[in-house]
Amino acid sequence: MQYTTELERGRWRKATMLIVSGLALVAIAIAVSACGGSSDTTATPAASGSAGAGEPVVGGTLNVGIQPTGEMDPHFTNTMSQLKVNQQVYSWLVRLSAKWEVAPDIATAWEGSADAKTWTFTIRTDAKFNNGDPVTADDIVYTYDRARDPKLGTAMVSIFQNITSVTAPDATHVVFEMKAPNPEFPKDAADFHAAILSASVKDPGAEFVSSGPYFIKEYKAEDRIVLERNPYYYAKDANGTQLPYLDSIVYHIVPDTGSLIDGLVGGQLDVVQDLTVPQADRVKADPNLQLFVSLANTAYTLHLRSDAGHPAADPKVRLALRMGTDYQGLADLVRPGLTTVGNGTIVGPLYGAYYWDQTPVYDPEGAKKLLAEAGKSDLKMKVYVADDADMPEFAVAWQEQMKKIGVTVDIQKSPPDVYYGTGPESWLENDFGVTTWVTRATPLVFWQFSYVTDAIWNEGHWSDPEFDSIVKKIGSEVDEAKRAELYQQAQQILWDRGPFVILAMPMGATGATKKLMNFVPWPDGNLSLLEQVWLAN
Repeated sequence: MQYTTELERGRWRKATMLIVSGLALVAIAIAVSACGGSSDTTATPAASGSAGAGEPVVGGTLNVGIQPTGEMDPHFTNTMSQLKVNQQVYSWLVRLSAKWEVAPDIATAWEGSADAKTWTFTIRTDAKFNNGDPVTADDIVYTYDRARDPKLGTAMVSIFQNITSVTAPDATHVVFEMKAPNPEFPKDAADFHAAILSASVKDPGAEFVSSGPYFIKEYKAEDRIVLERNPYYYAKDANGTQLPYLDSIVYHIVPDTGSLIDGLVGGQLDVVQDLTVPQADRVKADPNLQLFVSLANTAYTLHLRSDAGHPAADPKVRLALRMGTDYQGLADLVRPGLTTVGNGTIVGPLYGAYYWDQTPVYDPEGAKKLLAEAGKSDLKMKVYVADDADMPEFAVAWQEQMKKIGVTVDIQKSPPDVYYGTGPESWLENDFGVTTWVTRATPLVFWQFSYVTDAIWNEGHWSDPEFDSIVKKIGSEVDEAKRAELYQQAQQILWDRGPFVILAMPMGATGATKKLMNFVPWPDGNLSLLEQVWLAN
């Protein structure tokens, strides 16, 4: 297996601006036409999923509204806000493109051995950190050794546990050796946690040294994050202009999502993501704004704590809650036109052959029967939910549906940085909580993070030996057809006895000033890059 490119990253960026996955392309076209015809914001680039046309304007400051970020060490990212910032600040060994394919970044080429147990990456020589130090093969080794260190316990330990060694045989190559075959390792390497760090930095959560298009100039946890152009960034556009185009990006931290959209409509902000339907409607109605919509595999997941002694320990209870959920009804009530219903598992249609093409069963009478068999006909649930986007609205709508099967739901809202923090009411400790899981390169990464027995983010505290065994087989199965079949088997288990209810798979919705040009919404909007955007005069 060999993957190479003759294009510099800047040229690759230019090419991918004109390519968006077919599903996302349709969604974007619909959203743009709803914004108001053929104005200057929706000319030719709108059909390709990007905004604006003409020659780039160099300079200016982009003002973006986000909620609190939480942990700033990129290897421990656990909020969407932190993810949005990290995408502009760091480089990766390889990245996922707008087509959700592996694309070059610090690595310009990669090759796997015939047995998929050895992967060799060729490292570019013109990348530098914002302090002027070169990005070396040793920095890559340091990054991945740190990421897979069980003593440190980063988010990536589970997905990189198959790696036996990471070495730099020379200045331009890094070699990964595996215990078992991993035909999709480049996708694992592109995980959004795997930001390349400088080996000279001891605390990446406090000392911000990065090699992406921007660097963190100022960080005030409750107020703002100021990014400035990295003068050492390697990438150029197709005309040889140094990227990024903007001088700076200011992320304004505002806990209240309503205030964010007010800031966009009022002109204080240029970009706000994760819009609810009413917020998207406000954007579409405003002649000074434009709306971008993209399909993703982001999921609002209501986890059901499944270990002994907890209310959902019985798999009959968990299946009953899934069967008692009207998925289409939730979508139509809370996020009409901006929700993918999916199949009842966390694997969405974005994953092609891996997608379990089943319709979720809605059977409230069957759900009541299962609850009775489990002795839980009067089940009472306290559901914690991060007060982010329209997650609380989905929780409230689900609360009403549960009344039909005799389940009483009490909803407790928490700020995202509190919900994803620590303590008895946090997402990893409470019995029931609504979590946002953003799109990963493969479904396997979701499961390694959250559903296998020893997963670092096993919020449902679920353990299923059969599921664990299938996940292990998926990771080493070289035959694509067999791997797809294993994915189908795993999703059947997740439906039958998994530790969750998937409330929704929201489509990404971003509102922006019409002055924003060349914006491309990635399949997961949180991963959208801003190095190629500019502000029209």
